[in-house]
Amino acid sequence: MNPELRLPVTSHFPAQDLTRVSVSRPLRLIHFIADDSQVLQPSVLELVRSADNAPGFTAMLVLDKAFNNKPHVMGDTDEISFKQLDSWSTIGRTYEFYRLCRDYQPDAVFIHSEQNISWCRYASLHAGAQVIHINEQLRQQIPYGIDMDHFSKADEVPLGLRIPGIIMPSGFNDQFHLQLIRALACLREKRLYPRVFLTGPGTHQAQESAQQLGKALGLDNQLRIATHCGNLPFLLMHHQLSVIGNPDKNPLLVAQSMAAGCATLGITPDNTPSLIQHDNDGILFASDSPELLAEKLENLLKNTGYAQQLARQARLRAQENFSLPHMHKAYTEMYLTVTGT
Repeated sequence: MNPELRLPVTSHFPAQDLTRVSVSRPLRLIHFIADDSQVLQPSVLELVRSADNAPGFTAMLVLDKAFNNKPHVMGDTDEISFKQLDSWSTIGRTYEFYRLCRDYQPDAVFIHSEQNISWCRYASLHAGAQVIHINEQLRQQIPYGIDMDHFSKADEVPLGLRIPGIIMPSGFNDQFHLQLIRALACLREKRLYPRVFLTGPGTHQAQESAQQLGKALGLDNQLRIATHCGNLPFLLMHHQLSVIGNPDKNPLLVAQSMAAGCATLGITPDNTPSLIQHDNDGILFASDSPELLAEKLENLLKNTGYAQQLARQARLRAQENFSLPHMHKAYTEMYLTVTGT
């Protein structure tokens, strides 16, 4: 933490003993989404709504400053307590979050971030709140939930009746989409011609680069690129394969692909953890080689029995572990545990 900033410790709860908090009023909770975890906003918004609707709890959603640049991901926040930070600097955000906690007096602050946001933790502790960082380990134990109603018709479209193609909804911010396009060229050499649909976040320049690469490789007839997709559940339920770049950073896309009954493949750098259980409900692929990726895709496209088995297991796991009620129940138990009530 920056040495220039010194915050007083509130008497709300002793900062040196935050393991148990005993309160008679409703438990107050803050869910904070950092800039690096904006894709989690729909699920975290559901957590805030469910806490507000449950007896004994009240909750607030706090978004980091950079959400100002992406208002389309905000969702409907009219019916909940909501705050967006105004400061850009670390010192400014630390003091702003500290003042917010002093005013709201939360019993616990849940930090949804891939990184260790030390400034948020520092401000929360000095305001007297318990702090829980929803890190990779907790994300594996309690996956973020999705609305399974959007995928209720997945079983009506078995894998064999779907488009024999690939959808990649993880966007254009990394190089995984280019790797997939090059793998598509490798599949053509094996006389396999699956259609590929690319969609998700990314710059216009990145999308143009993908389009140009597809043209250069002669894949125009197989490649479709869309900057925004308003019917992703429908498209997932009508494609055989879903490829997710950086699945550890896109847990909701993994959950949606599994819920849709897709055979799901995650391209992950350095074998990082993922919701995908390799060779059980999906494939984890740790390589930047288009040729090796093409081999994995060829196996899924040709070995339909194996692909169907992965898709079946994926959908069952999504129904059991990725629903909103499952997430709400697990978080409610966590609320009570961390506050000692």
